[in-house]
Amino acid sequence: MSFNLIRNSRVFFTTNVNAETGVVAASGFLPANTREIQVLDGFSFSQNTTAETVTLTEAGAAPVRGQRSFNTALEPVDFSMSTYMRPADGGTNITAEESVLWNALFATAPIGGSGAAWTEGVTNCVLTAGNSQSHQLQKFGLIIVIDGVSYIIDNCALDSATVDFGLDAIAMVAWAGKGSILRQIAGLTATTGGTVTFGGGLTGTAKGKNTAAPFIANKLSTLTLKKEIDGTGATFNVAITGGSLTIANNLTYLTPANLGVVNRPFTYFTGTRAITGTLNCYLRAGSSNSAGLLADMLAGSTTDVDPAFSVQVEVGGVANATRVEFEMPAAVLTIPTVATEQVISTTINFTAQGSSAGAFEIGEANELEVRYFTTNAT
Repeated sequence: MSFNLIRNSRVFFTTNVNAETGVVAASGFLPANTREIQVLDGFSFSQNTTAETVTLTEAGAAPVRGQRSFNTALEPVDFSMSTYMRPADGGTNITAEESVLWNALFATAPIGGSGAAWTEGVTNCVLTAGNSQSHQLQKFGLIIVIDGVSYIIDNCALDSATVDFGLDAIAMVAWAGKGSILRQIAGLTATTGGTVTFGGGLTGTAKGKNTAAPFIANKLSTLTLKKEIDGTGATFNVAITGGSLTIANNLTYLTPANLGVVNRPFTYFTGTRAITGTLNCYLRAGSSNSAGLLADMLAGSTTDVDPAFSVQVEVGGVANATRVEFEMPAAVLTIPTVATEQVISTTINFTAQGSSAGAFEIGEANELEVRYFTTNAT
């Protein structure tokens, strides 16, 4: 085919990479280290070039007016994609196709290894941030097959994940990350099915995509806020109308500046781990509703510099068997803003914090726990 269509894109996540450089290997692919990820429309990847232009400015009757341009460096590869949150019953443990992405966001090792962030269990699977206290996270690569052309992104790292709580949407996560190098690979083929076989440019197999896992409707989601980190204070049950949660690693890449070559990024470092969010709801009367929360925060607005709450969002609803829970045991809330629309509404902004023994602790890595639940066999 002379044209390549994004609708025919297939994305594979792999940890079959060089331990030092993160470069994707040419062989040795197995379902244990490589799997296909189902992505939504809007998937993108690109690598830009940094250029420098030398110009001349001189006087005289016949000035030279030329210029000379140089390509000085390749910037890190930028990629973004969205996936649905789909808990799946793997037979013995609860799992999810996007588990490898969640793990890469916080881990220094693949799932099952020392330093992993994702743990699968009989009743649910859990993501924690405890192993993310590192300058560099788990190395992985992306293999992208589009009709007659294929690409590999080497030495990838996830920069952020954003969960949108829009009521008219299926529960999903928008992922953004970076890699060191984008390269094209010729002759790559990939079969379909439960086990995918690579051919041509790569050799080995991968775990196929799971098309049977259940979806989750955002409109069923519930929110619980508790005053004080230890959960002993007042409880507010708020019916949300929207919002989002963003987890950011704030990556910074290093690129040399040698003359006479096109420099390439060779490594990166994590920055501040930032977990922030916004929740929208109607301003409803009642001591345990949004009006009660606003009244409580206004009462302490002049004395409380870090109002402490625990925040839990149950995407899909706390009473439903298939759901995803986002728990932030310690969070600082800003005073909710009020929007004077046809129906008065309010916006709650929060920032998750580390905590220990019922108090904020900046050195802890326990700001967030994500839990997947389902009983639907696949």
